Amino acid sequence: MEQKFNLTISKPCSEKFNQFNKTEKGGFCNSCQKEVIDFRTVSDEQLIKYFKSKEGKTCGYFSKTQLNRDFQIPEFEQSSRYKFLRIAAVAFLSLTSLHNIQAQNQKDKTEIIESSKQNNNSNDNRIQEVLLTGSIVEESGSLPGANIVLKGTTIGTSTNFDGKFEFPKPLKEGDILVVSYLGYVTKEIKINKSQTELNAILNINMEEDLSCVLLGEVEVNEVYKSKRSFWQKIKGIF
Repeated sequence: MEQKFNLTISKPCSEKFNQFNKTEKGGFCNSCQKEVIDFRTVSDEQLIKYFKSKEGKTCGYFSKTQLNRDFQIPEFEQSSRYKFLRIAAVAFLSLTSLHNIQAQNQKDKTEIIESSKQNNNSNDNRIQEVLLTGSIVEESGSLPGANIVLKGTTIGTSTNFDGKFEFPKPLKEGDILVVSYLGYVTKEIKINKSQTELNAILNINMEEDLSCVLLGEVEVNEVYKSKRSFWQKIKGIF
């Protein structure tokens, strides 16, 4: 059986989230005297897990793309028979491929040694490349998963969990980096001469796009179910 639900905020709140006292999960609203949870950077899987187990009302701060759409609850429960079949199949494939893997590993070791000798010069050149590093933050902290792309190309990277990044290609004066993150105003940063030099660091402070977020009490629509087809049931075994 397939289960789904969706989230809505029928009465958006006019309070300013960035003026709340910061808490571990978001901010505390003095008007409502309750904690408002910041869900903007939460994944769909985490949203499903939270609201599936949550009882009572929740006040949240959302990206508009998280609201008014269906979330599918995955079916984790399977019969012990199906679990056994899947485990047996994985074990069989692992045993039959073990010999080939060992032989390939031995071959790869030889190739790695030979190729490392040939690539010493190219590795030295890479060490000399000047790669721009930096961090992307917003008012309450770092922004993991923010995108940094060289304008007019598909060359780019994303910030790590701490909001830090290293651009994968050396930049030259006049290049433009496009920095974007869902719910924030996109920025274009023009690279100057000092930012092309060794140990250059670029720190960017992102501003919230108020047209893309919504604050208020969350309504979780009733869960509904639909029957799976025969082929969906077969697929679920594996």
